[in-house]
Amino acid sequence: MSNNFYHEIIKNLHVGYAYHRIICNSQGAPVDYEFIEVNHAFETATGLIGDEIVGKTVTEVLPGIGDSSFDWINFYGEIALNNTTGETEQYSPVLNRWYRVQVYSPAINYFITLFHDITREKQDLAEKNLLLTTLHDIVFEVSTDYHFTNVIVHDESTLFMPKDMIIGSHVADIFSKELVDEMLLIYQTAYATGKKQDFEYKSPLPGDERWFLAEIFYLKENESPRFVVSIHDITQRKTIEKSLFIEKERFRTTLLSIGDGVISTDARGCVTLINKVAENLTGWCQQEAYGLPLEQVLTLVDEYTRESCENPARRVLETGAIIELNNHTILLSKDGRAIPVEDSAAPIRDPDGHITGVVIVFRDFTDKKEKQEQIEYLSFHDHLTGLYNRRYFDEELKRLNTPRNLPLSLLIFDVNGLKLTNDAFGHMAGDRLLRRVAQTMQEISRSDDIIARIGGDEFVILLPQTELQKAKELAKRINTALSHEHLEAGQVSISSGWSVKTVADEEIAEVFKAAENKMYQYKISERNSTRNEAIQFIMKTLYEKLPREQEHSERVGKISGLIGASMGMTKEEINELKTAGALHDIGKIAIGNEILDKVDDLSDFEWLEIRRHPEISFSILSSLNDYAPLANIILVHHERYDGQGYPKGLVGEQIPLPARIIAIADAYDAMTYGRPYKEPLTPEAAIQEIIDGKLTQFDPEIADVFLRIMSENNNEL
Repeated sequence: MSNNFYHEIIKNLHVGYAYHRIICNSQGAPVDYEFIEVNHAFETATGLIGDEIVGKTVTEVLPGIGDSSFDWINFYGEIALNNTTGETEQYSPVLNRWYRVQVYSPAINYFITLFHDITREKQDLAEKNLLLTTLHDIVFEVSTDYHFTNVIVHDESTLFMPKDMIIGSHVADIFSKELVDEMLLIYQTAYATGKKQDFEYKSPLPGDERWFLAEIFYLKENESPRFVVSIHDITQRKTIEKSLFIEKERFRTTLLSIGDGVISTDARGCVTLINKVAENLTGWCQQEAYGLPLEQVLTLVDEYTRESCENPARRVLETGAIIELNNHTILLSKDGRAIPVEDSAAPIRDPDGHITGVVIVFRDFTDKKEKQEQIEYLSFHDHLTGLYNRRYFDEELKRLNTPRNLPLSLLIFDVNGLKLTNDAFGHMAGDRLLRRVAQTMQEISRSDDIIARIGGDEFVILLPQTELQKAKELAKRINTALSHEHLEAGQVSISSGWSVKTVADEEIAEVFKAAENKMYQYKISERNSTRNEAIQFIMKTLYEKLPREQEHSERVGKISGLIGASMGMTKEEINELKTAGALHDIGKIAIGNEILDKVDDLSDFEWLEIRRHPEISFSILSSLNDYAPLANIILVHHERYDGQGYPKGLVGEQIPLPARIIAIADAYDAMTYGRPYKEPLTPEAAIQEIIDGKLTQFDPEIADVFLRIMSENNNEL
């Protein structure tokens, strides 16, 4: 049902109803209360007019209330601040009336009063003129042996059974045993204490959902001692209470179950609720934290200074604004943990906009903080080496390019043989080479030198306030240290260049270019010798990896040379042919031994891997001037005369002559010496394979030359 429905019920109740807000001083003690809403019955009971008092405080409306012997403000304040209920009967000298007041706090700082004017009851209780507080109120008189002796009611239709049937009945005749047992205890307490006792119960009639409040008095009169029971229909109040309870529990359950930490406080900044997540983060449980100042439970400090942060609840209570927790906020838990946290605090307001408390919602920021720091780190660092990247170097170069940092020296390095290492041993080996170079630079350089990887194989060191000679000495120490390092491709080698800015008007870009040019000069002068050494090292590694490959390569080179000589090639052509034959399988360095040494038949995937070796050989050799012509020959030595070979599918004389020669030499030696997955053939059987392969696998003219050589040597080479 709508709020208007319940508002109309309250408006038309015959019970005096008023809704108030308690007002406290700076120490949190109640000093006044405000009228928020009253109904017509309240106006009738008190003589106060709603339009004149709503929005005002009681001390404004009734200035003399402070002179009363009963402290109304403190009585209401205790109930409002503690979210409880209460009841009292008091005489108001200001209004010159007696009242029975029932008080209920629906929310902290707020309370509802239900006023019953009992002036006439107090004046003439003996005549049973009890003031009925609602249209549905009923009064019973019950004898000391618990029989109904009288019923006073305005409208008998409100009774749960006819009046005549009630009078004379025992309470046990009307109510269930469980309810009677509870009632009798209440009657006995009223008899023993002489004080009014309250008892709430649901209608005993099946299907009747009404609730009633029984106020039980014991009248100790000489002639007829008895109990007087005033019955009030409190169904509407119960409905409102239930609705408020459900809403409150829904809100409470939501706060307790969400994934963030939640702490709520009252208007004084003391903890009223803390959910499980907040318990885990702070180390405080609900029972321990309840009523404590927020700063004692939620201890926040600055991440860097460790100084206490501003209490978010106090700030919200002072400003009424939603606030975000400061960046770099650390929560110090009760058990000593330091937890990065983030989020916000917001005011809790009543329907009139008054702040009744604060809710603080926060979360563990550890994972997010680590990710942010990782992103920040990666934005300025090379992920492979851990050195600074080009972006950071460019920014630092701009920052340090000032007169106070002169002389500003630059060292530029280029790693020799990175491509060869990647081609021959794989990119993981290349990565190891780059990491080793970076590590050596870090170990030898000063802690405040800026070291960055600015390209695939290029590094730079920025040295503020450093003379050129000092920079050269650093470069020499780095080169010397790396010359003692050996990885997959052999000795680690780098080329280096340097330059220095000594005057303020010199362009730093020109200084960088000068260092780069010097580095390239050294690289060109060292390139061939360095790469030749690398080729020899690769072949040596291949032969150690596959001992049979050395003899196979030598035999292929020998047979190729014999064919070339028989075909009238020059001495230089024969030497080139023999070298190509010796290097034709260099690409196998990048193929795993588990494939090269496999004794079973190779799978399709393994054959594809094997067939990669001519292209790998080409990549290794093509970057060297001395070997570039051989690279093109070796790339196609597995092409077939009929175009069914690999990797390009060349046909006939599209295949270079040296490659066609090596194809026959390689095939014959492979057949006669075998492979792990294939038994060797006899020379005669291998020769027959060559004959059968003319015009398909092999060039027929070269095959005839080879067959003639074999015949001249009695099939022995």
